[in-house]
Order: sequence, then structure tokens, then C-alpha cells
Amino acid sequence: MYRAAVFGLVLGACQSNVHTPFPPGLEPLEDNPVPVQDAPYSETLAIQSETNDYMAVYGVGYVLLDPGTVWAMVKDPQAMIAVCSTTTQTITPDDEPQYEFSFLVDYVVNNIVTVEWDDAWRYGTITGPQAEPTLAMIKHQKTDGSSFIKLSEGTIELSPTPDDPNVTEVSIVEHLNAVGSTIDDLVAGVNHTYASIVAVSHGNPVPACP
Repeated sequence: MYRAAVFGLVLGACQSNVHTPFPPGLEPLEDNPVPVQDAPYSETLAIQSETNDYMAVYGVGYVLLDPGTVWAMVKDPQAMIAVCSTTTQTITPDDEPQYEFSFLVDYVVNNIVTVEWDDAWRYGTITGPQAEPTLAMIKHQKTDGSSFIKLSEGTIELSPTPDDPNVTEVSIVEHLNAVGSTIDDLVAGVNHTYASIVAVSHGNPVPACP
């Protein structure tokens, strides 16, 4: 998560643990205020949002699979990028090889005016082995492009639930300050990102755009 919203764009999130040493470039944006579910868990997403200097959307949901399975399946850019709200998406894989997995997306939106920007995605296992992480982080941020997008960043944290190691908690945080975007766009994008994570984790295609 997600997806950042501009002209309807959204990308992807985080539930931070200040005691965990996150490597540079994979730090949480902030704590996630959304309450966690109690067991038994369901594949649903709870969301909160707020708008101050920028829009912020927070989500906590679950995948009824272990974190290792989810972590392997979300290393698919098509499951994470903002295909619903952009005109074209050009992916450059492994643009930052110092990370476990990375890619750069060049987005173009043609809507009255043409807007283009780059969004960098970084993945890293924070604790536990890569095949079975106990905490894994995905982080994205705008790195270059149109001044219409002043801020676009997000994190997604994956971890096992305390009651069941075969259920994955998905914690999403998105920040956005962009011309033409609304909080409803950002919420819709976070919902689609979560739905995509659930779908690909179970071996299904990315859901159609709403």
C-alpha cells in the first residue's frame, strides 16, 4: 500500500514498532491508529482517515495465510501499483539492488493535462528469515516528477497475528498531498490495494478496478 491518489491515484502503508531497528529507506512513517481485530480473524480491512497539511489514510486488515506466503506473493508489482487511476505505468525492476526487492514505476496520467512522476518501491524483511518473516516492510515514495504531487508516500507492514502464526496482519499507512486528489480517492485506493494483496496471496488475479 497502496496507492497514492492524484486524479484518483492511490498506492500503498505501516504499523510501526519504535523498538525495531528498521534499515534506512524502510522506516515506518508513523504509528497506525486503527485497532487490530480479535481472533477469529477475517479478511476485512478497517480504515481511518484524516486531513491536515496532507491526507492520511490508515488501514489494518488480515490475510488468512502465513506471512511467508503473503510476502512471496506481494513481490509482484502489478499487485501493488496504481493501475486504476493512471494512464500508463512503466516498471523498472531492481532499481535499488541494496534492498531485498525493489522497482521504480514511471506513471503518466492524461486528464486535461499530462502529469508524470516516478514512485520508488522498496521491500525488506525486518525480523525473521526472508522465507518466513515475523515483520516485513514495503515502502513507496515519489522520487521525481510533477509539482502537482507535493507528497506521496506509504508503507505496508506484514506480520503474523499474536493468536495465529498462519494469519497475516496487513498494516497500511498512506500520505498524500496532490492537486486534484480527494480523501475518498485515497481511501478507495487503499481498499483496492488490500483487496489485491488478499487476492494474489491466494493465487488469484488482481481484482478489477472499482
